[in-house]
Amino acid sequence: MLRFLISRVFGAVLALLLLTLVTFIMVRLVPGSIEDVVFGLDGSSDAARQALRERYNLDQPLAVQYVTWLGNLLQGDWGDSIRGPAARTVGAGRVGVRGALMEKIQPTLELALLSMLLSLVVAILLGTLAALKRGTWIDQSSTTLALIGTSTPDFVLGLLLILGIARSSSFFPIFGYAPLSEGFVEWLRHLILPTLALSFALMGLLTRLTRRAVSDTLQHDWVRTARGKGLPRHVIWWHHIIRPSLIPVVTTAGLQFVAVLGGIVVIETVFSIPGLGRLILDAIRNRDYALIQGAVLLIGMVAITVSLLVDFSYRLLDPRVRT
Repeated sequence: MLRFLISRVFGAVLALLLLTLVTFIMVRLVPGSIEDVVFGLDGSSDAARQALRERYNLDQPLAVQYVTWLGNLLQGDWGDSIRGPAARTVGAGRVGVRGALMEKIQPTLELALLSMLLSLVVAILLGTLAALKRGTWIDQSSTTLALIGTSTPDFVLGLLLILGIARSSSFFPIFGYAPLSEGFVEWLRHLILPTLALSFALMGLLTRLTRRAVSDTLQHDWVRTARGKGLPRHVIWWHHIIRPSLIPVVTTAGLQFVAVLGGIVVIETVFSIPGLGRLILDAIRNRDYALIQGAVLLIGMVAITVSLLVDFSYRLLDPRVRT
């Protein structure tokens, strides 16, 4: 167990290091410069532009910039944003990248976790029911619904929800976000429609996967043996059918969590949620190198953490993995 833990942590560190390098190179390949964004194309002197480059270490070679940024990162300094979430100019003072990210990460993580939880619950229920009723109208209906879900882009569904539901009911806000400090009901009202839009495609994928996994598990000898021994029905379903069937479902859900984070960028824009997605879009538009690098690093850390949790969940779902 300890060897497995060490190997996975070591692989996660290498993955993060490679991610920082690729992100550092990619953001600097984007056309345009920070000086043009801050000062405009013709609104500043050469001295002001040079001062800006020196302030953010942009006058150094790329290798020196990367090593300096990585060294500061290891010391807990994520760098300074050019403009930050309030679109501040150079003379307004520095805006820390870590503070800007922590300010915006809460609605993004809440939306991602709610979407993943809703997708898993609905997919496991529908997929299991479809596997039990194979060939019936229940199976055909759930399969059709899953196919529609995987074929519908999340932003299209978001716009349809706004036009079809939010405008006809005052209970569902069309835009904005309410933190939990304003009350659970108010928080949930603002996240219901974005969660539905973001989780529908993943729900369809996991439903089809659950149906196939449960159908295969039902054919195994250990299920017939458990029934022949007279074990209680709930024990058979949970220990001998559901738990072994969840391994491919959990694996796919963990891999798709990164895709969910990517889809949040569009959903947050559609529903005007002030989360990490909109912050990244503004950072790309402003050529805010430090903020882009920090955001990608933060998403990478979340994705790798989810991957580690998925690996450890195998030991809880299937006793065979423990050996």
